[in-house]
Amino acid sequence: MKRKTSQERKKEIIDAARELIIREGVQGVTIKNISKKNRISEPAIYRHFKNKRAILLGLIESFESNLMMAIDEPIRYHKNPLDRLREIMKTHLIFTEKKRGVLFAITAESIHFNDDFLRRKILEVIERYKIRIKDILQEAKREGFLREEINLDAVSLAFFGLIQTAIIQFALTNYTVPPITKFQTLWNVFIRGIEKKNRDI
Repeated sequence: MKRKTSQERKKEIIDAARELIIREGVQGVTIKNISKKNRISEPAIYRHFKNKRAILLGLIESFESNLMMAIDEPIRYHKNPLDRLREIMKTHLIFTEKKRGVLFAITAESIHFNDDFLRRKILEVIERYKIRIKDILQEAKREGFLREEINLDAVSLAFFGLIQTAIIQFALTNYTVPPITKFQTLWNVFIRGIEKKNRDI
């Protein structure tokens, strides 16, 4: 049997951690549980990640990479910036359902245990996401779609925040209210708050 590469093994460990979070919460992510799930020794895990925090960091990085790839598709496909934003919101909601709110769970963990390192990493992810949204908003404003007085920083945060409300409800209802079911309502709230002249939505 071909020996797995370090990258393959790291992915397996991160995938196992993600599944444990979904099933048991962040507290279920232990080296022992990952060892059992992947049928590899605990020392083998420590060769790739020095502790639980490092695994959670790997999860955050994996989440960000996959989310950014997912939203790249509507960014490439749609010419109109408001159409891009609408499809990004929809894509993000669908993506979150598949990932079962993993980033929300890690965020709650970092706040509960006052983990500044994880908190900063999550904030960095949010800031990079907001920059992507703000760039599209700036384009929409240049093209005359948005009201002149709006604050793009605040609007990019509001965009992210609206999505998070659906994610939080999803997590708190034990994953029974899919975020995508809230899409049209959230989009209507967002677009009506920023658009110069309402389009058909």
